[in-house]
Amino acid sequence: MSGLPPLRLFLDRSTNGDDFVKGMKDLCPDTVSIGEKYGVKAAEDVQDTVWLAEAAREERICVGADKKILSGSRPLEIAAVLKHRVRYLVYANNNLRTVDQLRLFNSLLPDIRELTGTSGPWAYTMAQHGLNLIPREELEQRLIRAAQRMGIHPG
Repeated sequence: MSGLPPLRLFLDRSTNGDDFVKGMKDLCPDTVSIGEKYGVKAAEDVQDTVWLAEAAREERICVGADKKILSGSRPLEIAAVLKHRVRYLVYANNNLRTVDQLRLFNSLLPDIRELTGTSGPWAYTMAQHGLNLIPREELEQRLIRAAQRMGIHPG
């Protein structure tokens, strides 16, 4: 593990609850939540494309519980992940209690720390059986299909 960059996290809106933020800071002190960065009320209106770009620029790994952000229904967000070389960890099950989310993250922490040396863009789902890569090619295909469905040009 020596030689790896420090683990720096950014918690998105879906992981912005006070108990989760506190628990994550216990696991990784260099953690910033969207509410801390923009203000709790203002964070509700910050476009996903904006915080994704800023988190990537700060070399933070994003953590979220809303898988939709990486789905075909969200082409602008997928485009931002690809364009800004975002690194993203998403809970495979967004119905976990906070204590279970923290327990799962902690159990995956050694593997997550190893990812600090891997440049983006990448996305992994976090599940009981480990981290599952969503290949860049899959994200690109989701973007293309969504853009075609919506009649827009991805880019």
